[in-house]
Amino acid sequence: MGFGHGLSPDQIEWTLLTIGHLSMNKFWGETERVRAPLCTTTLIHTRAGLVLVDPGVEPASMPQLLHDGAGLRPEDIRYVFVTHSHGDHWVGLEAFPHATWLMGEPEIRYWRSRGGERERALLDRIRPAGDEPVPGLRAVHLPGHTPGITSLLFSWRGQTVAVVGDTVMTAAHFGAREGHINSTDEDQARAAIDRLAREADVIVPGHDNAFAVAWTGGGAE
Repeated sequence: MGFGHGLSPDQIEWTLLTIGHLSMNKFWGETERVRAPLCTTTLIHTRAGLVLVDPGVEPASMPQLLHDGAGLRPEDIRYVFVTHSHGDHWVGLEAFPHATWLMGEPEIRYWRSRGGERERALLDRIRPAGDEPVPGLRAVHLPGHTPGITSLLFSWRGQTVAVVGDTVMTAAHFGAREGHINSTDEDQARAAIDRLAREADVIVPGHDNAFAVAWTGGGAE
């Protein structure tokens, strides 16, 4: 049975296609860029179709990534959701010409104000996500890393999973309640992490493996 079939009406499943990493991780003692960044790319399986979040490899590499990680082809993806406008999170977007491209409306406005010609052409195809971009998925605007960065939250096996992009960079950033060095507003970034600690059970961060909030000791009292 292929990925994308056999769900009950209210069931959502998910898998990671990439586990991201930072070009420079302060929690590893790094003070300069020592590698190319890679974002975490997530595939969410809903009754409305397959949702790919943050396509983080080049378009030419995306078919192999989907094949190896889920036995899929790019044309199997119905929706692509981009959490925010930093290039490592949308680099593979053009591998999905037949999918619906989604992003939070505040981030669309922010990107349009600063993007170049190629990015403006992409923005012409991206639709505002709204509060429920796909049935069962809730879009939550959590500014801080960028003014419009938006997470996806959903129920999975009795827990709330949050796919958050760079609202949380890594598990260590979450535990320390710290944004990244390029956050546009550090106070907002910290408040966003605090909110996720209250509302989510599992975090899928922008540049790390998924983790349980309880495991970090970072949940609400």
